[in-house]
Amino acid sequence: MSSSSKALLSILLGINVAIQFEGVIQSKGLSLDAKVYTQIQGIDIDSSVISLAVSLISFVISILVMADKPASTDGKSKKKKGFFGKGKTLDVVVVGCGLPKRGMGWYHLIQLLENDDVTVAGVIEPFFCNAKLCATPPASWTELVNSLKADHGVPCADSVTKLPKFTKDTLCLIAGRTADNPALFKGCVDHGAKFIYLEKPGAPSVAELQEMADYAKSKGVKVYLGYNKNVTPYVQKALKKSKTVDGAHVQFVHNNSYAINELNECFSRNAEGMMKNMAIHELAVIVSFFNVTVDTIAEFKVNKAPEVTEALTVWVPGTAMPNAKYITDFSRVGFTVTTKSGESVSIAANRCGGNVSHASVADGSGAEVAKFEFPDADTQAKVDELCAADPEMMPYFFVQSDDYLVLKDRVIKSALKGGEAQDVATIQTAIEALKLAEYCTKELTAAMK
Repeated sequence: MSSSSKALLSILLGINVAIQFEGVIQSKGLSLDAKVYTQIQGIDIDSSVISLAVSLISFVISILVMADKPASTDGKSKKKKGFFGKGKTLDVVVVGCGLPKRGMGWYHLIQLLENDDVTVAGVIEPFFCNAKLCATPPASWTELVNSLKADHGVPCADSVTKLPKFTKDTLCLIAGRTADNPALFKGCVDHGAKFIYLEKPGAPSVAELQEMADYAKSKGVKVYLGYNKNVTPYVQKALKKSKTVDGAHVQFVHNNSYAINELNECFSRNAEGMMKNMAIHELAVIVSFFNVTVDTIAEFKVNKAPEVTEALTVWVPGTAMPNAKYITDFSRVGFTVTTKSGESVSIAANRCGGNVSHASVADGSGAEVAKFEFPDADTQAKVDELCAADPEMMPYFFVQSDDYLVLKDRVIKSALKGGEAQDVATIQTAIEALKLAEYCTKELTAAMK
């Protein structure tokens, strides 16, 4: 509650008490005449009428104050609800939650709990909720389960089959491991989900993702992918600017901030490879907005300069001689794609490139005319402040929080109102992006031999 709201409410309540006191005096016969303050259209406006009006105003302010609570990021606070109840909402089940402040599913859950268009109908966590796989869950997980049940009435289970069969339109948000997604996806569809929000890349292979798409289509289920760069402001600004520049050429540059000695852990944890993991976001963008697919490519040109494109073979952590294992992946890449229609676009990605990514627009002569960075200086300062205040939170949650909200909001509103979710990648877009990732990996590998 703001200080001004407190002051106004206190004044109104004070006035009401004074008027009520006057009424008591009159009712006891201590005052001879009921005081009439004025008349409106022949109606006497006395203390009882004023008291009623003040009471109604105080009531309205109190209701607005009760709704004015800050959002929570710990999963403990109760969801905001209007005094007269919510309107139509969409049931959402989070599948693959992960640990608080670490798992992507958990961050989606926290945002969903604050969304007035949503009723969180369940949380599925195949590992931490399975006593056979995880006999002693971390304290943070146990606390989350208890708070979800006590504060929100949300059940947690290790399988969607443990929830009642979906009888209302239900969205399943799947944020499990890539290798687990196909089975989780089929389980949600079989249980009655009508909408799926699937975290990228959706499946380990094109064949599996195509099978998932075919199955969803046969059941009348809409599927969207969580490619946040399709809606992120710096990408949208570059796309808009490119439409105003003759002969425009756009380059998308994606940077991570790994140290060189951290790449063995990075490569091992993201074993699907850079193109299916890190650069898949940019591939989804060029599929969505530049009509780039494997079938439309006329030329694929790799920038072979070692400072731009480099493949490394590193030791897999946890292995040792004589049975040491090694993994090869790209630490950085740069390439330009030209389509059969003559449109070209460039992508660069660097695991050790720092925290700032960008999209640049060049004119027909190759001169850069605009560059849009993310995060910008103001955003980075805000992120640094948030990270300092909550060092346990994964930093990219703060960086991309607004994008996640926009994606989910568009999918949820499209489910409630009908129609498609604007600029949100469909499963068909994801299939083309995954095909492109496999094509790019093959071309990059051949070019660097």
